[in-house]
Amino acid sequence: MPAFAYRAYGPDGWIRAGRIEAAGRERAVSALRGEGLQVFEITPAPRGGAPFWSRDLLGRDRVNDAARIGFLKEFGTLLGAGLTVDRALRLVERQASAALRPILADLLERVVSGASLSRAMAAHPEAFPRDMVDAVRAGEATGRLVDVVGTLSVSLERRDAVRRHLASAMVYPALLVAMAIGTLAMVVGVLVPALSPLFEGSGQAPPFAIRAAAGLGALTAAFWPHALAGLGLAGLVLARSWGRPGFGAWRARLALRLPLLREIVAGAEFGRLCRVLGTLLQAEVPIPDAVAATRPLPRNAVFRDALGAAGRRLAEGGSLASGLAALQPYAPSTLNLIASGEQVNRLPSVLLHAAEMHERQTRERIDRLLGLLTPLVTIAIGGLIGGLILSVMGAILSVGQLTQ
Repeated sequence: MPAFAYRAYGPDGWIRAGRIEAAGRERAVSALRGEGLQVFEITPAPRGGAPFWSRDLLGRDRVNDAARIGFLKEFGTLLGAGLTVDRALRLVERQASAALRPILADLLERVVSGASLSRAMAAHPEAFPRDMVDAVRAGEATGRLVDVVGTLSVSLERRDAVRRHLASAMVYPALLVAMAIGTLAMVVGVLVPALSPLFEGSGQAPPFAIRAAAGLGALTAAFWPHALAGLGLAGLVLARSWGRPGFGAWRARLALRLPLLREIVAGAEFGRLCRVLGTLLQAEVPIPDAVAATRPLPRNAVFRDALGAAGRRLAEGGSLASGLAALQPYAPSTLNLIASGEQVNRLPSVLLHAAEMHERQTRERIDRLLGLLTPLVTIAIGGLIGGLILSVMGAILSVGQLTQ
């Protein structure tokens, strides 16, 4: 959806500036007027954002998951205590981080001017992703905003914990790969050029490893600008295609087809889905409303589509398990549990039990995969570097024997 940058007079007479997403210029102006703003300048927002030299490359001016989790926890606690949305925002703003404080101030102004919380959040896509905005909108529509905010904070916290665990576990393999690349660069760039004159003067052909390393060095020296440009172009194409629906659907299907990745992705998505649905149903949110609030949360498009089909199936009078039939190949036992929970009228507790099971299995699978990856990477790198060094040492000894 196109984005527009605007400047407008607020109800208090102050000039306000920001961004808004709308289907067209007229709809953007109409939406801003609905919030009590008098627009005097509106232009298409640049896609690239601010130039890179004006950005904080360390990420201090960006809102990360930790800031979102803190905001949702405090905001949900205040809403649960009976405070209104504007009063809760005013209190949370005082303790927010430097990156989040101006955004919360703008949210407060928009809410006080009559806009809904989800609409105000949608004006800041860099701070509040679309799935979070959609979930808040569903909570407002069903009158269960407190439950939805609490569920969002739990879901984000668990997702952040899994990501942190995965990142910390990948540190050692990444260091091994970096050391291997550095060693290869030293051998190709320093050692091989120093040994080549010895073989040229001795009349003996250098070993295959030396010839391969020399060829790699020559190829890199001749074509590194083209390789760098190709990598940059590929990265640009990937970045522009990453958020498109067609590419996202292809990535989702691919992630569920790869042998080792399939179980981890499906387990993480099932854990998130069951956790959110179970929490909402335990708070006595109707099943159709709970499914509507949960639908934007999965990262995988296959699971989002399955929740959409489940919502339509529930509207037709069907069951949740039958609506999620598209997920049968990935976790048939979970769908059997959901069907059993519906039959005995204990669906919330069954969903929470399934969430704990999938979350535990996902952590175990990640640990098992990384436990297998680390020794394999160590053996592969050790064999590569060791073989290269032995070949070089053998070549040096053979040249020494010829000179005697």
